[in-house]
Amino acid sequence: MDVDGILLDLGGTLIWPEPAAEMLFCEASQLIGFQVTPIDLLRVSAEVDQQIYVPLPISRNQEADFFAYGNMMVLRKLGFEATLSHGWFIYHYAADRIHYHKFYDVDIVLSSLRTAGLCLALVSNAVPSTRDRIRNLGLEPYFDAILLSGEVGFEKPGPEIFLEALEELNMVPTEVVHVGDNYTSDVRGAQKAGIPAVLLDRTGRYLDVDCITVRNLTEFQELIHIQK
Repeated sequence: MDVDGILLDLGGTLIWPEPAAEMLFCEASQLIGFQVTPIDLLRVSAEVDQQIYVPLPISRNQEADFFAYGNMMVLRKLGFEATLSHGWFIYHYAADRIHYHKFYDVDIVLSSLRTAGLCLALVSNAVPSTRDRIRNLGLEPYFDAILLSGEVGFEKPGPEIFLEALEELNMVPTEVVHVGDNYTSDVRGAQKAGIPAVLLDRTGRYLDVDCITVRNLTEFQELIHIQK
C-alpha cells in the first residue's frame, strides 16, 4: 500500500478511557436511583444518538448541555422519569472520574510514520474541548491537521470531514488511507469520500467485514511498508 498521507481516528484507535464511560454512566445512574446495566446502555445509546439533532459546529460552552441532554434522553428511553438535572449529574460524575490513555503502540508507530515523511491528519467525531485531551496526551505534534466534528461542522460517516482533511493536507483521495476502529463511521465514511480505509479492530469485535482489517497499529505500519 503506497501512500503519502494517513488519516487517523482518535477514540478506540489512538486512545482509550479508564474507567469505561459505560460503567461510569451506570454507577452515576444507580446513585440517583436508576438501575442501568451496560447492556441496557448499549441497547438504546445508538438509537438516542440518531434521534438527537446537534447543530454543528458546537461551542465549548454548549458541550455540557449537549451531554447532559443526551444522558437524560437515554434514561427516558429506558423508561425512567429522568430530568435534565439527572443528566447533568451523570455528566459531572463521569467527567470528574474518567481518564484517557494512549494505546501501547501509538507513540512508536506515529513517530515512525512522521520520520518516514508521511503527512498525518486526525479525523474524529468529537467536541472542541477534545483538543485539550489531544494536547495533554502529547499527540498534537504528530499531526499536520486535526479535524474535530464539533469544530468543522461535519461528522463521520459523512464524506465532508474527510474531504476537508484532504484539503488541509493538500492531497487527493488516492494519496491517503484512513484507519479507524468503527466500520460505519471510519470505513464506510472514508469510502464515501473515495478514500481507501483500514479497520483497526483491537478487540476482535468485527468477524466478517468487507475491508482490510488489522489488530494494532504495528500491523498497520507493516501493511503500508513503513518501518522504523
